[in-house]
Amino acid sequence: MKHERIFVLQSGRAAKVIITGILASDLSKVSIDIDVLVKDPKEEEFRAPIGISHPKYWKLQRLTDELARKLQIQYSGISEKQIRKAVKEFEKMLDQEVSY
Repeated sequence: MKHERIFVLQSGRAAKVIITGILASDLSKVSIDIDVLVKDPKEEEFRAPIGISHPKYWKLQRLTDELARKLQIQYSGISEKQIRKAVKEFEKMLDQEVSY
C-alpha cells in the first residue's frame, strides 16, 4: 500500500512524502518506509533533496539505507510534524482498508 502527500513549504518548495507499507511475512504487522522528494517553484518534476551536485551527496552514498533516508528528509526542509501528519493519514487509510 502506498500513500503520497504534498506539502508546500514557506520557501515555495513543494515536498512530496511517499509512505509505503510493507506487510510482514507472518501477516502480523506492517512496516513503513518514508521517502521525500522535492520540487522548487520553477521545476516541473520532483527530485531527491540531495542530488549529485549537493555537498552531502558522497556522504549519502556511504550511509545505510535507513540513515540515507533520514538525511534526505532532513535536507528536504519538511518538518517532523508534517511527517507525522502524513504517517497518521497512512495509518487511517490502512485501518479503513483492513476494516473492509
